[in-house]
Amino acid sequence: MGKPVLKVTLTTADQKARTVPGLFDTGSFYTIVRSDCVPSGNAVAAYKTAHTLGTAKRRAKVRVVGDVVLVIRIGRKIIRSPAFVSPDLQREFIIGAETMQAWDITIRNRNGKTKVIVGRDMRDPEVTEVD
Repeated sequence: MGKPVLKVTLTTADQKARTVPGLFDTGSFYTIVRSDCVPSGNAVAAYKTAHTLGTAKRRAKVRVVGDVVLVIRIGRKIIRSPAFVSPDLQREFIIGAETMQAWDITIRNRNGKTKVIVGRDMRDPEVTEVD
């Protein structure tokens, strides 16, 4: 079973949006967006010094140059997540385990068909109400 890829729409705080393929990757803890796929460069909090993250490939590294908070539309669901920004990422966007756990996103494989299920939505009462 390959990792599922779905079209997702990324929106930054300044309401700029872009649709990109999103790879749902439980093997990656972090959510990472490639620099050229961020809808608005103004929304990125740039680091003075780049950080590095390891990858599944031996000795491979991904440079992280900043972070951004994204509103992500996955089908009919809308979630919000921070993401690292990297110019080195091969994929456009990786949804990592941290985001998947926070929003109750599961991957189901039945009879060779993979389905991504998003359990929570930003519009859900348990998410939007403050006690």
